[in-house]
Amino acid sequence: MGTELAVEGKYRRKSHQVKLHLDGKLITLRGELKLAIALKDVRRAIAKDGRLTIKWNDETIVLNVGDKAERLAEKILHPPSLLDKLGIKPKSVVSVLGLEDPSFLKDLRRRTDSVADGSLEPKSDVVIVLAAKQSDLQRLKTLRRSLQSNGAIWVLWKKGLKGPQDVKESAVFAAGKAHGLVDVKVAAFSDELSALKFVIPVAERVG
Repeated sequence: MGTELAVEGKYRRKSHQVKLHLDGKLITLRGELKLAIALKDVRRAIAKDGRLTIKWNDETIVLNVGDKAERLAEKILHPPSLLDKLGIKPKSVVSVLGLEDPSFLKDLRRRTDSVADGSLEPKSDVVIVLAAKQSDLQRLKTLRRSLQSNGAIWVLWKKGLKGPQDVKESAVFAAGKAHGLVDVKVAAFSDELSALKFVIPVAERVG
């Protein structure tokens, strides 16, 4: 989901009321000014007196963000990796189901030695499952049983598909709720895949 704020921005000598959205790859501004800034293009992000100055390519914008300026500058200059966003730590037990992504699996195995690819490891800290069709969402009940009480299930699905059998965000939310899980975070897993994080309700956790 990233960070979202309603702020004032000064761009090309004009002030605008905008909504700022920051994720791991992009700064997006909507409202009186529409602008998208790729983090890879940012040369400087300077926090001073509640103002965040962002310089990219040959452009500059100043955003009045108050006490969030330093934190946002740090996130822009040092965005979290995908593994960080997924909450995967060096000792995490991770199960990956239905996802064919050699590059991701390679990065995952660099982070932790406990990776089950194509199988479900009991007491997993993180389960990552690709829902290629709606029937795959019924697996959430089984996945929950193999999850640590404070663990997380990330359900992935392809963006932009609208066919009657295609997986949509609303269906993912509904399936999680139907199987007693709580949704806590939406993220972009890749350019093609969205991701939704589910956890076991706090009142139902053991230990």
